[in-house]
Amino acid sequence: MSSVEPALPRSRALVPGLVWRGASASTNTDLVARARDLPDLAVIATDTQTAGRGRLDRAWSAPSGAALAVSVLVRLDAAATTAGRARPAATTSALLGWLPLLAGTAMSTAVRRLGVEGAGVKWPNDVLVDGRKLCGVLTELTPTGVVIGAGLNTAMTAEQRPVPTATSLRIEGVSPDGEDAATLLDRALAAYLDELLGLIGLWRRATGPAELRARVEPLLQTIGRAVRIDRPGLPPLLGAAVGLDDDGSLRVQPAEGPSIAVSAGDVTHLRYE
Repeated sequence: MSSVEPALPRSRALVPGLVWRGASASTNTDLVARARDLPDLAVIATDTQTAGRGRLDRAWSAPSGAALAVSVLVRLDAAATTAGRARPAATTSALLGWLPLLAGTAMSTAVRRLGVEGAGVKWPNDVLVDGRKLCGVLTELTPTGVVIGAGLNTAMTAEQRPVPTATSLRIEGVSPDGEDAATLLDRALAAYLDELLGLIGLWRRATGPAELRARVEPLLQTIGRAVRIDRPGLPPLLGAAVGLDDDGSLRVQPAEGPSIAVSAGDVTHLRYE
């Protein structure tokens, strides 16, 4: 647990409110509970999350001080108008599926800015570096808006990894000798918030998926890959990921028959030797 609250000057300059928790069971849970009373783009963050959650309610954990958990509130009442004109509610609803992909794109771009070459998105919500997981994203829809949560491995050492396929900023060589943990946290959080806020602005201005697809697909490592998708209540789907539908779903072409749009499932990138 952090003994002293980090100042986070770069990060605080970007958002209307940033609450730092010395420890949190889950920043998403915290933000969902407070969403009605917080401003658009409010942020809750910690480097010690004790009961983090991934997709499908999986547990997500990291040693104290070794990862950044950050949740951002995207109020839907703020999204209803752009450039002084009303945006149809149906358009907003249709584009909600792009928010996890935009968050992954924001994190991928942010860590590239920090020096992690090759970072990219695995559909729908992971950030990978050479197949190793650096960050996961979890979005939750509330009556007030969407809470976008991200868990970024920052100071985790190779020995602290929960699985061999995990990585961190430290493992990828981002933190130079002599840089303290608080400075690394602020650099990483500010880079992510800067990218995410820009993409949320794009999402709010968009009247269709074309602009969003153009930003996501260049960093989406799943497209063009052979994949296995495990879907709730359905047999595994094997095929090639060929693109994104207008709602952000992944379109998969099996060996036989028409392509299939997948809106939810666990994706494995397959390698054939």
